[in-house]
Amino acid sequence: MAEDEIGHPALDGRGWPVIGVRVHSGEAGPRAASWRPAPRAVLREVLLPCTWPELERLAEIATGTSRARVYVRSLGEAGAEQLLVLCLRGADGAVRVEGPLAPVAEVLAARARAAALKVAAVHREAGREDEARLWRARARRILKDGRAARRGRSVRAASAGLPTLGRRS
Repeated sequence: MAEDEIGHPALDGRGWPVIGVRVHSGEAGPRAASWRPAPRAVLREVLLPCTWPELERLAEIATGTSRARVYVRSLGEAGAEQLLVLCLRGADGAVRVEGPLAPVAEVLAARARAAALKVAAVHREAGREDEARLWRARARRILKDGRAARRGRSVRAASAGLPTLGRRS
C-alpha cells in the first residue's frame, strides 16, 4: 500500500492513528514542532504514515533501536484544517520535532503498530489476504520490539550507560 498510489487513507475520511505534537504553523505549513509545550505552538493531532518504510523507522525510533529523528510535514492542501503527518528526514516541507522522545516513545510505538493493523484491515477488506497477513506480521514485530526495549535491549539504554537488566553490552 504505497501512499503515492492511493493517497493517505485519512484523506478519504477514514479513521487513522494520530499522536499529539505541538506545532507552530505558518502559511505554507508547519514552521516548528515539539513533543513538549513551546511558545506559540498548538497541540495538534498528527497522523502516522501509511507506508511500511516510514512506519518501520518510526517504530525503531520509538523502541530505541534507531537514533534517527522524527519530522512532521503537511499532508494535502494548505488551509485552516490542514492535515499533518509524521515523516522521516528528507521529505518535502519536513520540520524536525524537537524535544525528548522518551515521554511519548511507548505511545508512538503503539500508534505505529495500530497504523500497521489498519493497513492490514484495508488489505483484508480489498480481498488481499496475503498482504493483510504480511502487515499483521509487521505489527506483531513492532509489538515484540517494544517488549524487548522495555527489557533493556535498546540503543538508547545501552548508549546512555543505563543498566540492561543483567546483560553487559
